[in-house]
Amino acid sequence: MPSRSNYVPVSSLGIIAPPTRGSSLTTDLWLEEKQNIDGAEGLWRIHDELYDLTEFVERHPGGSEWLELTKGIDITEAFEVHHLSVLPEEMLKKFFVRKATTKRNSPFTFEENGFYKTLKKEIRPTLKHLPKQSVNNTNFFCDSMVFILFFLSTLATYYWNFWLAAVAGLILGMLTIATHNYLHMKNNYRMYYFQFSMLQVREWRISHALSHHLLTNTIADLEISMMEPLLFYLPGAKTLKQKIISVIGSPILWMLFFHLPLLRRLTTAHKCNYKNLKLTDLTGLSLPAFMYFFGGQSLGSVLLMWNFILVIGAFYMGFIGQNGAHHHPDIFHDGDNPRAKENYDWGLSQLDSIMDHKEVCGNHFLVLIHFGDHCLHHLFPTLDHGTLEHLYPIFEEVLKKFDANLRFVTQWDTICGNFRQMTRNEANPNPPDLHKYKIKKKH
Repeated sequence: MPSRSNYVPVSSLGIIAPPTRGSSLTTDLWLEEKQNIDGAEGLWRIHDELYDLTEFVERHPGGSEWLELTKGIDITEAFEVHHLSVLPEEMLKKFFVRKATTKRNSPFTFEENGFYKTLKKEIRPTLKHLPKQSVNNTNFFCDSMVFILFFLSTLATYYWNFWLAAVAGLILGMLTIATHNYLHMKNNYRMYYFQFSMLQVREWRISHALSHHLLTNTIADLEISMMEPLLFYLPGAKTLKQKIISVIGSPILWMLFFHLPLLRRLTTAHKCNYKNLKLTDLTGLSLPAFMYFFGGQSLGSVLLMWNFILVIGAFYMGFIGQNGAHHHPDIFHDGDNPRAKENYDWGLSQLDSIMDHKEVCGNHFLVLIHFGDHCLHHLFPTLDHGTLEHLYPIFEEVLKKFDANLRFVTQWDTICGNFRQMTRNEANPNPPDLHKYKIKKKH
């Protein structure tokens, strides 16, 4: 066995990835490097055309943020996935500037008769009749968890009870997963519930919404590249030492899932002129402030209890997230042989890179706190999580039409698969077999 790793991730899809990987990578650096690759020429690239969307973006709520995040990059996947009606496509025409001069870096396509576009067409009539009660239930669950979080955290501080704090931490982890639902929508106050964990809306809109959701399990997936050199998810030559570090390091990483991004933001703030820090980041400090004013303990004691709650919450989110829907040897990871290197339908790429959990299907609350109905969430991220279950009948019809399948497995399957994937050296020579897993969802 060689003394040093030959782990150099190479895209089997032909994607040129932003060159920086690992602990030095930040969301802002990823965006900057992506601008140099995408051929958008300082504009917005959609397919092979360039648009100037400045006026359009600026006049919408939160427009300055989206202007900062998306100008100068290829937003093809983001545009297709975040706009479900035909109106944006018609409006886009008046912002056309010129044709792009380079080939798209992304291999994914959105053909009119392809899987994803067909699915969008089929669900449009259903979208008009999605029950509002599903959205109301999601809001109720999230609002209730906020109340319980503040109540239990303060109670744990007052009685100096770490068992109560542990429950509060679990609620925080559940709340963070549940309210990631709102990050994909237009600006709303509930998306800032996400920041009680000290994670940041802006940072996750880059790493999660603009990268992971659109370039899932590829060499350009920021949620994979930022984990290196601790966790290695893409296939490649890994030393025994690296495999051991990945397996042992995972639980440690889960516990620090909330602290590490904050430390990264603070230590790199000066490099980006502090634009990675926002006034809304103070939202996260409202929890320890509440604990201090009503908990009857010293500031030092409050900070200790608060950090304990953060660690418990981070462990829950890290465990659910990393052992969730994306990492398993039977799931496509860049480097494996894909089903297509050209004309690769984006919707089919999501089926290749996702497995859903059968235990949580049909239970709104469990789906919300467990990244459930995950494939449909990737396909339609702007829809409230609670409404996704109503799309399954149409989804299954389109799957049959394209001879595709949504894989449902157990939580234990994905836990074992996650660790097997981190230690996998050899690339899969064959595309994912979507019919290997026969478990069907009951709706």
